[in-house]
Amino acid sequence: MIEITSTIHVSNYCSFKKKCAYCGFAVGTSTEGYFFLTEKKEKEIITAAKIIEESGIRRVSISAGYGNFYKVLKALELVKKSTSLKVLINIGGDLNRERISMLKKAGVDTICCNLETTNKNLFKRLKPSDSFKHRLHVCYLVKEEGIELSSGILVGIGETENDREQHIEILKKLEPEEIPVMRFMPYKETPMESVPPASLNLLISIIKKVKREIKSLKRLTVPFPTISKEDLISVINAGATNIATIVPQKYPLLIKGVGSPKVGILEEILEILKRHGIETNVRREVRTF
Repeated sequence: MIEITSTIHVSNYCSFKKKCAYCGFAVGTSTEGYFFLTEKKEKEIITAAKIIEESGIRRVSISAGYGNFYKVLKALELVKKSTSLKVLINIGGDLNRERISMLKKAGVDTICCNLETTNKNLFKRLKPSDSFKHRLHVCYLVKEEGIELSSGILVGIGETENDREQHIEILKKLEPEEIPVMRFMPYKETPMESVPPASLNLLISIIKKVKREIKSLKRLTVPFPTISKEDLISVINAGATNIATIVPQKYPLLIKGVGSPKVGILEEILEILKRHGIETNVRREVRTF
């Protein structure tokens, strides 16, 4: 059974003075991304969440850049009040114990804090305003609060095989319930625009390794911006159990992927899966308010 996760991008504002080298999501980083400031109004968030639920998708990721915690908290409250959707929050390491507790009180189901790489020198070079130490601390705080943790690996950003092995060892200690395995895809006009995309073979090899070695795993996620429709069956056969960044055709908002401009269209994805005899958790069961 394959799970489908949709998305609502609340804001592309990012408080980092120096943007991450591969980011095309934050304001001003890439004309291929959002580029101009994009902030969703409350009515837009509610409408998008209801359309996601009506499509049969049962889970949504609410994401934003650093400096948007209270906007994301409000979006979580709106989605929980308006739908029955499970909600993952992704604002990176822009959290502390108090904020995690606030998200828990508002009904968050999963908190994502991707480490992306555990090579600290590489992390600092590519994410100069971020902190690996703090992100790792946030991951442990999420676990301490009894909330499902999602923490992912970004492959193809200059890390070595040994780096990836060490990353998996750290994940074993963290015991996350969800691990996104993401393939680097370059955004034009960013410092890494000329770096080639990570290969599908590398992505598949890490999916298999994560599936084999992380015993805490309940959900192995591949976000659609890092794959194409042609890659879908290959990553599922390798062990992916959740395909993310999927929106229905009726989705009302401008939407671009975080790792690539492309997102997955639900109806197209379902047709591919149906042809291969793969079932999903997509069900048209909408709560009445």
